[in-house]
Amino acid sequence: MKASDFTEYLKEQVKNHSIYVWGAQGQKKPTITEAWIRRREKTKRNADRAIAHWKKEVREGYGDVLRAFDCSGLGTFYFLKHDMIDHDLNAEGLRKLCRTIKRNDVREGDMAFRMSGGRAVHVGYAIDGDHVIEAKGRDVGVVESRISGWDRFGRPPFFASREMKLESPYMRGEDVRELQTALKTEGYDPGQIDGVFGKKTERAVKRFQRACGLKADGIAGKRTCFALGLPFYD
Repeated sequence: MKASDFTEYLKEQVKNHSIYVWGAQGQKKPTITEAWIRRREKTKRNADRAIAHWKKEVREGYGDVLRAFDCSGLGTFYFLKHDMIDHDLNAEGLRKLCRTIKRNDVREGDMAFRMSGGRAVHVGYAIDGDHVIEAKGRDVGVVESRISGWDRFGRPPFFASREMKLESPYMRGEDVRELQTALKTEGYDPGQIDGVFGKKTERAVKRFQRACGLKADGIAGKRTCFALGLPFYD
């Protein structure tokens, strides 16, 4: 499964003006009704907010295509549908599934978390290094926004790895840092271990590929990653 497929799904929910309802996980018309929202929400005030937003979107013509999600449901609906997980997970469950990464290493397919009391209480899904899509709240639904104000970031284990190569602008990320570290361990100097795929890293990849009898194209794809002992998921 590719992260780009997940991003396409997320963008569809933004385009369709999908709404936020507590505990919702992809329900749509005819399931979504005022009575259904009241049964799911924990307080009258929150139910009133969710209903008001839903009615607004229906008036604007999105009633036939929108779905209902809470923050974790936006992700788990997709993950369950594609057999990427086998049971429902809340925001904290999704955080535990991920490997913690730094803000500067965030890429498409990663997750962003807001924390409270040491637990994740909200989750968003990165569509690139600077933007997330999230089921933000009852008054706004599913929206795209810049990555700002998130406390922690994680990388789930189930999206396909990307080929790493010299591009403009340079590729950046934790996967590049891991590649550089593996190259240096094998005796091929990639330059500074900084998570940036520059010319020195490309030269190191080519030298390693020649030594292993691989096509020396400077692209760290599946065969090169496997030779270095790095994971690469189809």
